[in-house]
Amino acid sequence: MALSLATFLFASEAFAQGANNLGGVGGASRSTVLPTDVVPLPLPEERRAVGESFKLRLFQRLPSRFYMNATCETSGRIETNVFQFPTKRQILNSATYNRGVPFGALSPDDQIALGAAVDRASQADSVYRVSPNITAGWSLTPNTRAFVNYFYLRDKLARFNTLNTFINQLGTGIEHNISLPKRANLELQMMTRELWQANADPIFDYIPSTTISIPIKNNTIAYFNALAQFRSLNFFGGVNREIDPFFTIGALHQRGPWSFSANMTYLVNFRRGFRDASIDVNSQTIICDFEVAKQLFKKIPGFQGFIRAEPVYNFGTDNLPGLAGMDFRLFYGVRGAVSKPSLLLYTSQLKKRYQDPPPKPKQQDPNKGKKKDPKGNTSSPSNSAPTTPADENKEPPKDDPVGGPSADSEQSVQGNLISQETSIPADVIPCSAAIPEATVPMHGFITESEKEVSDANLISGLARPKDNLN
Repeated sequence: MALSLATFLFASEAFAQGANNLGGVGGASRSTVLPTDVVPLPLPEERRAVGESFKLRLFQRLPSRFYMNATCETSGRIETNVFQFPTKRQILNSATYNRGVPFGALSPDDQIALGAAVDRASQADSVYRVSPNITAGWSLTPNTRAFVNYFYLRDKLARFNTLNTFINQLGTGIEHNISLPKRANLELQMMTRELWQANADPIFDYIPSTTISIPIKNNTIAYFNALAQFRSLNFFGGVNREIDPFFTIGALHQRGPWSFSANMTYLVNFRRGFRDASIDVNSQTIICDFEVAKQLFKKIPGFQGFIRAEPVYNFGTDNLPGLAGMDFRLFYGVRGAVSKPSLLLYTSQLKKRYQDPPPKPKQQDPNKGKKKDPKGNTSSPSNSAPTTPADENKEPPKDDPVGGPSADSEQSVQGNLISQETSIPADVIPCSAAIPEATVPMHGFITESEKEVSDANLISGLARPKDNLN
């Protein structure tokens, strides 16, 4: 009786041994790290516009396909239930009332073990955390990128030093963006990583995920993320530890230097039946985050101060200590961010815009809109104006060849082109825009015999014999 009670309550030596056996990220452990602390969920600080990051000359010299994001968060927090224990009443009822045994009927050893377990419940502490996160990648196409990620997390508690922990992560992956209607975006990602944690076995994870981002307004974004974590105990080994699906829904609103975010994550840990599971118990958790952040310096947009409330609800474990109860966290701290975006998408759009020739204007009929006399002749000045003796002695003007401009017009066109070339840079307008369109061919000349002549020079040849006869 005493052995079973002590094992269930994780008291004294039984608690320490159980905590060592349960060590690891995502299960009952001697650390205060939650699964959402180390799983790459869509965070608000990763969704700031490119113009809000640092502008460094060094980044401008890097290749256009290269991109990087780096954030570092330093925070303190107040935590109300660092051991993730059920309430004291639930522990007492599980050991006495639910079994039909009063507390006084327990043996002295069972009473001591039960008292130690009750003392673990609802223990509050203050925690200092620092967590840098660096991602560097290369754009394979305008919408496909390969990346490498490094993440570090350090928790230092003021009272319960046995819960201190540090985690290192090194991962790599590939992601692809798909544009959806109404400026929405779908991001598909596949990531593999190795986790190292103090006093725990290394863990290897396969993490496929998908994220849908929907802009509600110019300064508001809503998103939904579905992620699955396939956990293995060996490097690139089979899934032999647990499977953890995550579902996150949230929104981010930005107004001037202020940003407001809210999200909720529901996760399920399937451990039962796996050979190397940390504990043969499934669990469920709901983690909410409500954050208010403000830009601290006008000239440094990537530097923010923030305060974040994070309630945590554990259930589905039948009040198992370490995976039960409610925990409330209140974060306060500063966060710095710097990023260099990939310019491949922008350069491809600019090339497509300036290299494609503009559409040619439609040719119009020169006789369109001209009035015709009763005989059907067009009312042009050459037909309506009477001829004078002075005009007969003059040599008729040489008409331009079909489709070509006259000498004067050619000089004016060349002069315009020269002025355009000197005033407008060549990289501003496409090369095809500097080539003038061909002149519309001249046609439809009507003689007095009401016969159409295609060449204008024949009209002057017909007019001269007529003048000789007169």
